[in-house]
Amino acid sequence: MTTAQYIFIGVAVVGIATFGFMRSNENEYVERPMALDSVEAKAALSIFEQLTQSTNALAEVISPKANPMVQQRLLRSANQLQTAGSVELTSAHWTGDYLKIQIKAAKASHWFTLEQVADDGLKLLGVQE
Repeated sequence: MTTAQYIFIGVAVVGIATFGFMRSNENEYVERPMALDSVEAKAALSIFEQLTQSTNALAEVISPKANPMVQQRLLRSANQLQTAGSVELTSAHWTGDYLKIQIKAAKASHWFTLEQVADDGLKLLGVQE
């Protein structure tokens, strides 16, 4: 066999092993589904229900780890939720130490990332529109 064939076989073996690891339970970042009626999901939903009332609640629920650019995006999303008036939790799962939830509003759907803070509950860390 030629060197190119050995390289191709090596790359294929590494690719298959990596794919298997990503799908296994050993991967800490694999998505772990969460029931929409769980305590964490209800706590997250209450955060977004507060944001539909007033964006002032954002200052209380934003993580200190969120950089200024993320804070600006969270404020923009909070404004959209406030104009929508109501929100619905459509999906939730854990990825590593972070809770990712999908919130559906009147005209938009957002994925929010939250972190568990020991004594303060959940804090907003990011948003994907």
